[in-house]
Amino acid sequence: MDLTDVDGRLFFTADDGAGERGLWRADNTGTTAVKLLDFPYNYGSDGRYDDHGYRALTDVGGTLFFITKTDRTDALWRSDGTKGGTVRIQRFDDLDSRGGENGPSNMAAVGDTLYFTADDGDLWKSDGSKAGTVFVKHIGTGGDENYYYGPTELTSVGDTLYFVGDDRTGSGSEELWRSDGTAAGTVVVKDIYPGADFHEGPSRLTVVGDTLYFTADDGVHGRELWTSDGTDAGTVMVEDIVPGAESGSPSTLTELGGTLFFGVHDPEDESRDLWTSDGTAAGTSLVKDFDVDGEGQGYLPRIVVAGDRMFFFVGVAGGVELWTSDGTEAGTTLVQGFPLGWNSGGPGELTAVGDTLYFYIGGYSVAGADLWRSDGTAAGTVLVEHIDSPTYGGPGALTASGGKLFFAVDDSAHGNELWVSDGTGPGTHLVRDIDPSVMFVSRGARTGAANATARVPVTVYSSGTVKVAPARMGGVRKLRQEIVFDGNWYWDVATLTLDLTRAARRELRRTGRVEIGARFTYTSCAGPIETEKRTYTLKKRR
Repeated sequence: MDLTDVDGRLFFTADDGAGERGLWRADNTGTTAVKLLDFPYNYGSDGRYDDHGYRALTDVGGTLFFITKTDRTDALWRSDGTKGGTVRIQRFDDLDSRGGENGPSNMAAVGDTLYFTADDGDLWKSDGSKAGTVFVKHIGTGGDENYYYGPTELTSVGDTLYFVGDDRTGSGSEELWRSDGTAAGTVVVKDIYPGADFHEGPSRLTVVGDTLYFTADDGVHGRELWTSDGTDAGTVMVEDIVPGAESGSPSTLTELGGTLFFGVHDPEDESRDLWTSDGTAAGTSLVKDFDVDGEGQGYLPRIVVAGDRMFFFVGVAGGVELWTSDGTEAGTTLVQGFPLGWNSGGPGELTAVGDTLYFYIGGYSVAGADLWRSDGTAAGTVLVEHIDSPTYGGPGALTASGGKLFFAVDDSAHGNELWVSDGTGPGTHLVRDIDPSVMFVSRGARTGAANATARVPVTVYSSGTVKVAPARMGGVRKLRQEIVFDGNWYWDVATLTLDLTRAARRELRRTGRVEIGARFTYTSCAGPIETEKRTYTLKKRR
């Protein structure tokens, strides 16, 4: 389930239980959700719906852009939050001659314009209309393109797009590019590592004000912090934080109050410390050393800003600690520790809603998902709700929208569904049981051994009993089978082997194909009963 906020409106993807995944929108109260579009069918080889039928929900100037995908065609869409305003912009052939993906990907907004990549190396842009969806420039290699799949890290700085792409020398290395939306204005900014072969280019592109920061390796100083104003001369290393060829490997680049903060690898104790920079060597300094008891267990997997403070977790022996910082050493303080067991999930999904941080720690209390919130104090760091879950995982896709927190979670009773929280237990609840089903029967079947059976995959969300009976044209014998749901994920898949009738087997042998029909009734141990009818065309096995 993907969630994206667009001007206070929550868009998300979900399966309605009929095997159809689509685009939905929830209202700001968190009490209703409406479906805007059924995504095109995209069934895998086993006949089950392929979840990769959509990609990249992206806010572009208050309009949602997204991609649908099938085996043959990708399409770019936009939506204003209404069914009538959810329209396809343009189709793209999905596969190229190498079997690679040609469809749109790597979407990013620059003002009211969407930029994206397609055709394994082409930069495109769109204003939301078919006529305004145009090719900008091919960013392929100067040599063999079999390894290359186009620009990445598309990032907006003002009205300019920056990205990482092949240097087009045939070396296989990547460099920093910029684009103004024209072919002539799409150029390499700087060759940071001249003469390198198959060198990983800049990464972690991050904007602070009108300045671009990123990490790069010039072949001399290791991977360190760099900045760029879009010119060759203005693209420079900020500071060799870990001197020499060893890398400081800056990570989790984050902006707070117009200043950059990031983590740096400390080779002396193998910890990751908090640093800050104003873009100059003199203004780049250590904020806090997180060498924990000399064991080098400190880490900052992600920094999240909530209000005027940063939040992050630091690893310690036996667990993790939540810290907060205002950007100064004195203002970087421990909030609360969390002991973790071998089966604990998280912490994860750090998300800000206004001045409040939300996160989950799975299995912290008992098996299930614990949703927490924090205001940066120990007293204000509290468990919001424990949600019984069939796994030790936690809520996913935490997203702020309309002043509330939305997320996806499986509470054992409803499957993986959309929830909302206002930060209190009573205010944390299911938005809508979009998929009330307990079973999904594949729309495809395979001919079994000796051309005497049909093999049909079924997806279940709890243990129960499935009964199969002939329906429509028939051709199958009755079946009763127990299915045990192991609870290791949100669903289990079982394959039913249906015996064909004598007449169906004879038809299959004589003509090479036969149509069969069956009614599947699933009685869940949790109570619900669901019935689905399917017809299949079987082909004779050789």
